[in-house]
Amino acid sequence: MVKLNKRTIVLEDKDQIQGFPKYTFSLTPLDKLDQYKNKTDRFIDVIAKISGVSNVAKVPTTSGDQQMRRVVLLEDLKGNMIELSLSGKRALEFDGDQVLDVGQQHHVIAIFVGTLVKLYKGEYTFLSGTSACRWYINENDIAEIKAFQKSLPSEPVPIKKTYLQNDDATHKFEEKSLEQLKHVDPFLDMGQRYQCTATIIGITENQTWCYKACKICNSAIIQKENGYKCTKEGCPSTQFEWKYKIPFIASDHTYNLEFMFFEKKGMELIGKSASTLRKQYEPKEIPPDITSWIGYKFTFVVRVLSKKSVKTIDPSFEVLMIKEKYQKEPIISFISSSGVVPAESSSSTMAEYKELPLLVPITSKDIEKKERSTSQPEHTEETQDMDIEPSGYD
Repeated sequence: MVKLNKRTIVLEDKDQIQGFPKYTFSLTPLDKLDQYKNKTDRFIDVIAKISGVSNVAKVPTTSGDQQMRRVVLLEDLKGNMIELSLSGKRALEFDGDQVLDVGQQHHVIAIFVGTLVKLYKGEYTFLSGTSACRWYINENDIAEIKAFQKSLPSEPVPIKKTYLQNDDATHKFEEKSLEQLKHVDPFLDMGQRYQCTATIIGITENQTWCYKACKICNSAIIQKENGYKCTKEGCPSTQFEWKYKIPFIASDHTYNLEFMFFEKKGMELIGKSASTLRKQYEPKEIPPDITSWIGYKFTFVVRVLSKKSVKTIDPSFEVLMIKEKYQKEPIISFISSSGVVPAESSSSTMAEYKELPLLVPITSKDIEKKERSTSQPEHTEETQDMDIEPSGYD
């Protein structure tokens, strides 16, 4: 850590210094962090595997302002865990989506430098990562990362997606029963958000839990004679990835309606990506990871899926926010003859490290480049009302 004062003069050295290190850090074990609580005279560097990653959320600060935040769960080789709270630009630069994607099948080992040990409400210890914080993730030329990898089991535990509540989760949305939501107009009420509380009682019959999503616009990709084609008019994409499209049926005793979970909310609920589950289950074969949520009661913020709802008797809704989850309850009293599938699953020195498999390096996102670009708008938490139509699956 370098300390500067008003008398410090910084000069640029234009000569290339031989042997200048590419990386520099001084690692502190996670179980030795307590001695640095609320001390600001030195930054703390740590190494750990990433066990969980949250979404980016806008949260209130103690001063009453709002700030972007992301929480990363770190775990050392002894099982000690600590949360790292990334704030401001660091929360946006950290590529949580890629970490989650890689972390479903591979270890993700990171060195975080420039953190501080903080105490929340006098009792909860966490690491704070602000403007001084940087990270090296799965860098194969760092001996400390390879040594850490060597001590881990060969089979990784998938990284969990955790949920950090946005400040707008406290916003008062219009509360409606499912009987009232039944009368929502897919044209006049398009884009309106509503809050409802209901219990998941099943899955719509003859629908799939995932779909081939266009890599550009998330619309459905269909197979043609000469390859794949996006169903959205004008989209040139021919590449797809599997994403969630879970058609849960929910009830509040006033009515039963369909609530769709697309990729982000599906990952938030299940903790795994659709592409991970697709390796084990066919699109019409509902995974136990999904059916296990049948019987749970939730408070949702939803909006009507206009393009889907105009073709059906009852409207279908997209879940935009999971505001609260309640305990599991019996669903017998909810079930009626409405095409509901109950909770049944379909099936159930670097030389010493050269033999280790290569880790997948993960870099920071260039958020300033994204902000300058007008051709590719920033991806938001909510999904678009996508052109998703039934199609054949391989």
